Amino acid sequence: MEVVRGVVSIIFGLLLPFTLNIFLDVLGIYLVLDGVLDILKVATGRRETQRKFLNYLVGIVSIALGLISLVVPKATVFLIVVVISARMLFRGVKVIIDARHSWHTYEGFTWLYGILLMLFGLALLLNALRSLLAHVEPYSLILVVMFISIYALVDGIYLLVRGLLLRLVPSLFSAPKLKAPDSPADLPADLPPTTRRAVVFVRRPGANGLGHIGWTFEWTNGWFNAGSVENESRKALAQPQDTGFWSAHALDPIRAMQKQLMTYDEYKVFYVTQPRPKDAWKTVIWESRQPYAVVRHNCSDVAYDILRAYGATELLDPVEGLVPNDWYDALPGRSYVIEENPTIPLHLHQMSKRELATKEIMLTIPKHIQGTPPPWRVNGWRSWQELYDTWDKMLQDVRRLFISAGKLVTRRQTSSQRQI
Repeated sequence: MEVVRGVVSIIFGLLLPFTLNIFLDVLGIYLVLDGVLDILKVATGRRETQRKFLNYLVGIVSIALGLISLVVPKATVFLIVVVISARMLFRGVKVIIDARHSWHTYEGFTWLYGILLMLFGLALLLNALRSLLAHVEPYSLILVVMFISIYALVDGIYLLVRGLLLRLVPSLFSAPKLKAPDSPADLPADLPPTTRRAVVFVRRPGANGLGHIGWTFEWTNGWFNAGSVENESRKALAQPQDTGFWSAHALDPIRAMQKQLMTYDEYKVFYVTQPRPKDAWKTVIWESRQPYAVVRHNCSDVAYDILRAYGATELLDPVEGLVPNDWYDALPGRSYVIEENPTIPLHLHQMSKRELATKEIMLTIPKHIQGTPPPWRVNGWRSWQELYDTWDKMLQDVRRLFISAGKLVTRRQTSSQRQI
């Protein structure tokens, strides 16, 4: 799968400079379809919202922008350059703000990257405005297209090489995972007493190597809720009753995960100082009644919705990693191998005088119990959020490459000076 993704990315990078008009047509069709789907979801009651007028307006605007992209591509080109330029300016400011609060040795490279990003974004924006006044094509569009093409080529080569190594020399990737972490996934003593844990599980071989995701969050009394959308039928689209959705209350969430038809491999723990377990549970109920879709509502999306509703703010939107394994790897924090760390330490808080129950409870949610969709699934503009997040991911990848290159040069210079 990595090899296939790499080849597709390379082909896209090679063809984009010569097929820009086709790209604009695809973008227009995408925005039109997204707007139509938004309107249909509101009109048919599939999207629960109290702001129907706003959602209708969002859908109409998306359709209008899509039609403009199809009919007047020059206007779309200008809009794309302006949006990308503004995004680069905002991202540059955010990078500098993050660098100010960091004490890392090489943070100067982050400052430099943020300044260059702001200058480049400003140059693109000024050129786009000047080109609009002069009624000429902006050269900034050429720069944007070349950047996207080069990024796609480099990313494709990386995926291609990684896929071949996974196939031919798998030990390069499996060896680091055999090292056990220094400490179990316990609650740190320096966090507030209200802190609880949210956990993301991954099954590496799931979905023919793309991976599969499950969730766990901790209740106030120390119990855990665990679950996943297994989709054992492997259908790209499936109705709620066919998604393999399951949820359980357990004292041992890892055991609940390992009882499934296919076991899980690793997990990451997130510490939430102000947990909202009731909001997460309402989201679980809502998710149990939603159809499965390989794009926009797969196992990663479900886990993200539930744990974000719980209060885990460090999670990335799945659009930044459409493949479950990639999304899991992009999440911050240490990954615990279940084989090495088969338990999560308990912190039970008995809230009554009755004997504490210890038996795992598999849940069946009655139809009359109402769930609540998370706010980010109620509002429209999902397509624009996907485009924004994808562009941000590209800039973050460039940032890592820029800083890594700076560190390498500095280390080599230091080594040369020591030898002299």
